[in-house]
Amino acid sequence: MNATRDVFGNMPHLQWLDLSHNYIKEFDFDGFKNTKNLQVLYLSHNRLVDLPPDLFRPVRYLRIIDLQHNHLRSLPDNLFYNGGLEKIDLSHNNLLKIPASSMSSLAALSMCELRMSHNFIATIHGMDLSNKFRSLRFLDVSNNHLLRIDDAVFATLPKLAILDLSHNRDLKVMEKSFMGLENTLLKLGLENVSLSTVPEMKLKMLREIRLRYNELPSIPQDMATNMSNIRVLDISYNDLTNVPLMTQMLTRLEKLILSGNPITSLNNNSFEGVNENLEMLDISNLRLHYFEYGSLESLPNLRSLKITAYSHLRHFNIPDLLRHHHNIRELWIEAPEMRERRDDSSSSSSSSSSSAERTSSGNPSISTKDKQKERERVPMGTPTDLERELKGYLPSKLTNITFSGPQFTTLGEKILKGLRTPYIYIHLYNTSLAGFPANFFKFMGRVRNISIDIRYNNPLMKQIPNPNTGMVPYLPHSVFLTDLKMWGADLNCDCNVGWIEFWQRKRRQYVCSSQTWTDTIFRSFMNAPCQIYGRYNCYEEDDDLRETQCSNKGSKSLMEVIKSDLECGWDSATSLHVPTMTIFVGIFLTTVALIM
Repeated sequence: MNATRDVFGNMPHLQWLDLSHNYIKEFDFDGFKNTKNLQVLYLSHNRLVDLPPDLFRPVRYLRIIDLQHNHLRSLPDNLFYNGGLEKIDLSHNNLLKIPASSMSSLAALSMCELRMSHNFIATIHGMDLSNKFRSLRFLDVSNNHLLRIDDAVFATLPKLAILDLSHNRDLKVMEKSFMGLENTLLKLGLENVSLSTVPEMKLKMLREIRLRYNELPSIPQDMATNMSNIRVLDISYNDLTNVPLMTQMLTRLEKLILSGNPITSLNNNSFEGVNENLEMLDISNLRLHYFEYGSLESLPNLRSLKITAYSHLRHFNIPDLLRHHHNIRELWIEAPEMRERRDDSSSSSSSSSSSAERTSSGNPSISTKDKQKERERVPMGTPTDLERELKGYLPSKLTNITFSGPQFTTLGEKILKGLRTPYIYIHLYNTSLAGFPANFFKFMGRVRNISIDIRYNNPLMKQIPNPNTGMVPYLPHSVFLTDLKMWGADLNCDCNVGWIEFWQRKRRQYVCSSQTWTDTIFRSFMNAPCQIYGRYNCYEEDDDLRETQCSNKGSKSLMEVIKSDLECGWDSATSLHVPTMTIFVGIFLTTVALIM
């Protein structure tokens, strides 16, 4: 609830202190009087409203302080008095302005990172960012109430490299707002600021710009001239109906995100002229009626692709789309979304697709602002288990595949039969899957080792069938689980998950960095490249089991249930060979009977 000098009076050498996630409402003014060597202080997720003016004056070496998720309305002048301060996080408070006066000139001079997101800041004036912030490189003022920014307000920050102004809905972004940053700014966030046009910003050193969730119907070509060094361009969830021509002028573009736009067709010319060294492309959640199989042929060096399973397209097939993409490592597959659609005959003329590629109910709307036309909720795509969309051979270097979206309620048993890599990482993200199909891991192509991650929002996931068909990694024609992440899952813990205990023993023996096998012996025994030797710290797996709950065992942790509740026969080293042992015992008894 509170902290006084007596709490830390006997800790003169304390350097790192974490008091986050408590109920602290106040500090005594001399709370850190005997803690002069403190360097890192975490006070996030408390109930602080005010801080004493001299609280940190005795602390001579404070470098990092985290005050996020409190109720701070203001900070006293010269609260941070000593030099050496590097990072302050004041996110999720009730501040009305950037607290420049709370930092002495000496403290501000070394400041590198300032986080002010989720406050109530309405304006940024030149005096808020005075010349004393000469070392500031990172400034986050996203999710505030910004209305305007003074011209050249950031010109007093000669080293500013990362600036985030996102999610300030009423912010008017003017051309002169970024004057002075032409030679330093590397990343700029302008998400959800109600942009209808892109202002002229001459930021020749900019590497990354995020413009998602705006109202941009097009991107001007002069943007490519003013920002010729762009590597990452995020223009998702705007009003774009085509791939912008300006993308062809960005000769160093490496990552292009187009998801969520009302783009109705992708043909062989859509990405013609785009940097052929593009590594990541996101074309998920588009309103496609036509997807030509050669659309991605001009991007031979793609390593990562995020795409929706456009099941409403009759011949849509991901292996066919990627048949010439031999460098693909990561594939993210989104489930089809529900979208608004109107009967608009004019929209049909904008699509050049054949009737075989259209849905039977008509075309989706391009404009969402026309209030006079009738609306109805229809799926952009039909529910799918991906059997048709993933039929065929996948790229030979594909090692990471993600299934995402609540519309995924089931997966086909043979959807990964076309895998040609010895190792695969399977990730479920925000799905409605109740579990993997019973025989899912028996049809894995050439895969020998699997990692599974179900940590992120899969609330219906209750069962994980045993994926192991081999006793050790890299056995021919068998699969071995090398890693399992399920933190936060709420499983139905019975003997169907009892295999995890036996599997962990085998994993520690063959996969963990602490195993006793030498690299030479391991290679010789498996007769294959040892791609997983010494890669994992298996003791982190115990923490994962502790954070996995069992819904049918009073929300106990899976670790506790395995130790005390489950008796399924998995604790024996011969548990996977019960039939073999039964035959052996039968032969032995028969032999003994004959002898006697």
